Amino acid sequence: MFKSLLLKGRTMCLIVLCTLSSLVVTAQTKITGKVIGADDKQPVIGATVKIKGTNTGVVTDVNGNFVLSGKVGYVLTITYIGYQPKTVTVTSSDLGTITLDVTKSTLNEVVVTGYTTQVKKDITGAVATVDMTDAKKITASTAEQVLQGQAAGVTVINQGLPGASSSVFVRGITNFGNAQPLYVIDGVQTGSMSFLNPNDIESISVLKDAGSAAIYGVSGGNGVIVITTKKGKAGKTVLNYDAYVGDQVPLGGNVWHLMSPTQQSQLVFQANDAGQETLYPGGPGTLPTYGYHGPSVPGFGAAGVTNDPTIVNFYHFDEVNPGNDFLVQKFNQQGTDWFHEIFKHALEQSHTVTASGGSDKNTYLYSLQYLNQQGTLLESFEKRYQARINN
Repeated sequence: MFKSLLLKGRTMCLIVLCTLSSLVVTAQTKITGKVIGADDKQPVIGATVKIKGTNTGVVTDVNGNFVLSGKVGYVLTITYIGYQPKTVTVTSSDLGTITLDVTKSTLNEVVVTGYTTQVKKDITGAVATVDMTDAKKITASTAEQVLQGQAAGVTVINQGLPGASSSVFVRGITNFGNAQPLYVIDGVQTGSMSFLNPNDIESISVLKDAGSAAIYGVSGGNGVIVITTKKGKAGKTVLNYDAYVGDQVPLGGNVWHLMSPTQQSQLVFQANDAGQETLYPGGPGTLPTYGYHGPSVPGFGAAGVTNDPTIVNFYHFDEVNPGNDFLVQKFNQQGTDWFHEIFKHALEQSHTVTASGGSDKNTYLYSLQYLNQQGTLLESFEKRYQARINN
């Protein structure tokens, strides 16, 4: 009787465990869907699909499709630049087609184009605008670095030396000649923007098509970057302080893949056909502790080389016959990492103070910047004091 109850109890436990395991297995399922844009009905590539309240998410593929592990009842958040975020509640494993609405606010932005301004939605030429809100999140010591990755079709090649200006290409690197664009800062044409304080920039527009040449002539053939600086606004005086401090870190490890002294000895041994003369005695890949050289007696020795009777006669300084002097040198067994001897961690800091205000008849803006950028290469740096007055 007892055995029968025990067997029945075990059977019930197995049934319960199997049921629970099946629930665990079926709790998570694959959720699929497709994301398209409301403006052109085309797939949105690279849209982020994320489970709300978690860090779990995926991006859509080249066809706008996505596959995500989840379950019914989850809320998905779908975002993409230029479109309004959308939330979708999972009601089944296949969500079908999800349409994202265009962000209309960006179409009403005023863009500076040449000698005038236009509403963004009315522009027919190839014009890119830089979102200064996002650009300010990037640490930039020069104004060109603000353009890095902020405008489609604009390539910025930064130099490693502190204070060095960057190379900017509006339509790619098309030739080996002068491909630098024209810069127009507050209506004044110039060949560079590196002297600007990045914190003083209000807006940046990039004119990429041939229409820019119709305004600026041949000087705008490589594209035009139109920059508007900040100006004061009527009202009480407003003080702003902007600063950042950062650490620049050189590349780690064996950057140039250089051989150690032991590896060099091994290479020489291999180059001599593994049986001929070696660089050092003692076999391949070995290094003696000391090397010495007298008037005509070079040689190698271990740690006790200074007690070697064959070279004791060289242990003196002969003022009359300097050629009799003897040089002994301890070998560097590990080698010297010259890259990290001359490239070190470097501090970079920037401080900007701005005062702005005015009345309905006059506005003003005063800014003062201090920049101290130490280079990772020893004895390389840039210190800049910059003042700007707009009245």
